[in-house]
Amino acid sequence: MKITVEFLSLPNVVKIVGGKALDVELRGRTVSDLVNELVGRFGPKLGAFLLDESGALDMVFRVVLNQGEWLPREQLDRTLQDGDRVALTMLVGGG
Repeated sequence: MKITVEFLSLPNVVKIVGGKALDVELRGRTVSDLVNELVGRFGPKLGAFLLDESGALDMVFRVVLNQGEWLPREQLDRTLQDGDRVALTMLVGGG
């Protein structure tokens, strides 16, 4: 299935993948599968940036599905559909 991935405010990732958005022919089915597909495609440099020590998406990142639904970490096993748009962004804190 074809998934569009957007990288919002992630200049380091944009440099690695070559753009702010890309289409991915996903062999898996879930958001986690998509993250693993990206790391497999772009290598350990991307993995070092996106993944925590256990190999899961690092807690500083958030996933937005179809430009509106924020997925909590416990829903990264959510099944994607052909044509979905998945945005990755980083949480920013401050005061």
